[in-house]
Amino acid sequence: MIVIYICIFFLGVAIASYINATIYRIEKKVKYPEILTRSSQCEKCKKKLTWYELIPVFGYIIIGGKCTKCKEKISLYYPLSEAFLGISFLLFYIFQVPYYIWIVHILLFILSYYDVLYRAVPRSLVHILIVLSVPIFIFINFNIPSLIITASILLLLFILTLFLKKSFGLGDMLVLLALGLILPYKGYITMFWISIFSALLYAILVAIIKKKNMKKVKIPMIPFFTLAFLIASLWGEIIFNSIFSKILL
Repeated sequence: MIVIYICIFFLGVAIASYINATIYRIEKKVKYPEILTRSSQCEKCKKKLTWYELIPVFGYIIIGGKCTKCKEKISLYYPLSEAFLGISFLLFYIFQVPYYIWIVHILLFILSYYDVLYRAVPRSLVHILIVLSVPIFIFINFNIPSLIITASILLLLFILTLFLKKSFGLGDMLVLLALGLILPYKGYITMFWISIFSALLYAILVAIIKKKNMKKVKIPMIPFFTLAFLIASLWGEIIFNSIFSKILL
């Protein structure tokens, strides 16, 4: 059983590493077929990475987060995101989460990459997420409370956006719409509030560390939606019944 767990974890980190590398090459305008065959290298000194440097998560630790030749720092996002998807896959496997949750989670992972590094998400990927969410809702998660709660939250965010400029982007609200169709309403409420509280905590920490006004802290919301989606997919109803139901009632 432990061997299976290790394999599932490394499947997740390997997929994350491949996604990160592929998106990076796409953004750098690398053409096909080089985008699939090109050897990974340091973008500053062009040194080709050795086999142990390419090991997801552990390669970063081995080289101390720096290129072994020019000492250029490697973004901490890469090992953290790889470990996150590996842990996500492992938890999904242990708790026997439905297959469509895995797919949605991978899409959110990709959107998080863009949101963290570029503060914007591709429309095409958001549209794919929405298109995927509709049959999931119709055939798996159809219930009126989910529609009402999703519509209510989106309406509230729209009103807040009118008064608080740039509080939520259109991409954020479209992702929330899709997740409202995918998750049961208890899980969705749990996901929404966990994402809000975790993003607020992030903003407070960044403001303290960088000595900035919280209003000037830019928050990429998709990563927090992704983290909250993971938690809600596993324990959404339990958290709702034990915490949020008491607060709301």
